[in-house]
Amino acid sequence: MTSFLEIPAIPGSLRQINRLTVLRLLRRFGPITKPALAEYSRISRPTISKLVDELEEQGLAECVGVAVPTPSGGKPGALYRFNAEGVRSAGVFLTVDTVRVALVNGNGRVSGSLERPLGQDRRPEPVINAIVETLQELLTSQQVILAQLLGIGVGVPGLTSFATGVVHFAPHFPQWQDVPVRDLLKARLGIEVWVDNDCHVQALAERHFGAGQACTDFVTVESGIGVSAAFYLQDTLYRGVGETAGEIGHMTIQEDGPLCECGNHGCWETLASTTWMVEQASGLALFSHSYDELIEKLEPDVINTLAHTIFRAAQDGQADAIELVRQHAMHFGVGLAALINVLNPQRIIIWGDSINGGELFLETVRAVVAQRAMARPREMCSIIFSSFIQDVGVIGAASLVIDALFTHYQLAA
Repeated sequence: MTSFLEIPAIPGSLRQINRLTVLRLLRRFGPITKPALAEYSRISRPTISKLVDELEEQGLAECVGVAVPTPSGGKPGALYRFNAEGVRSAGVFLTVDTVRVALVNGNGRVSGSLERPLGQDRRPEPVINAIVETLQELLTSQQVILAQLLGIGVGVPGLTSFATGVVHFAPHFPQWQDVPVRDLLKARLGIEVWVDNDCHVQALAERHFGAGQACTDFVTVESGIGVSAAFYLQDTLYRGVGETAGEIGHMTIQEDGPLCECGNHGCWETLASTTWMVEQASGLALFSHSYDELIEKLEPDVINTLAHTIFRAAQDGQADAIELVRQHAMHFGVGLAALINVLNPQRIIIWGDSINGGELFLETVRAVVAQRAMARPREMCSIIFSSFIQDVGVIGAASLVIDALFTHYQLAA
């Protein structure tokens, strides 16, 4: 089977545009006949027939039967659809302390996954080794070889250039300055690799397979140890001129507020992150003495553990925990109101640790937005939790490959 990555394509060529059009129609309307594809696309029937045959040969389209005969008695046409099982990619998602790898098909279904701790040494070389070793272990367990993958997508928590595959800065990874992750992995694995930051890939997961499928304009916001976002505007993932768009955790919402790690005062994430909530919990009766000692360290795994303890205590009705979650949500809602006023999105999708705050968190956020956002953009915007649970990162990373399949993105030189 010929991979779509092996097909020569001239950017902007009529053939490539027609091919992408047919792929999209097969995915959206299939099962569908060749004449119907020609009618929808306004591409000639001979060209449609040739393109569908090529896509079928490449494993990207499949024939699934024949249409109901027409009243005139004409020969029923064959029905074709996008072959999701013919699209197999790998998604790699890095967190501050783990690497998670999954095999994902063209419909976003995970057929196998594996997660491994990164260990203490998180410099570029050990992390690249961990990615390669975890991927190879997963492929072996699933009886899949690299040549069967259309590509690999990688999500990284840091400032990342999608165009070059370079991670310019990753705050939780020492010595990560201008690391050519794409080229390093391509050299080791021999197949195509796409790299983007963790929030951008999550937005792609929502656009292709989640709550963003019916939206042209939506925002995804991560709430956890930090706060960041991705903007899908006018049906395009907006990355910004320097590909750093989304660092909303560092917009100032309190001029004389707490000092942030970035050096500024009053950044949104100093008040709206789970880190703030954990810091405020010190000394409360929510934790044992040993937990109070852990709070002083504020390591990522400690923050996550204590935040989940607070969320569980709130769900169990503990008053101190309920108040902490409510305050956390109020600060979060202030930032969302600003986003709604500025961007006028159809939807804001929240993901990350704060969704463990459940309805208490979500309803408080919505109430704050109702008070602070302007009426017209507020009324047009729904605020929801992501429907993904644990696989959003790897599905999002694999969506980089799906996005390449269904857009005009060309392979980097």
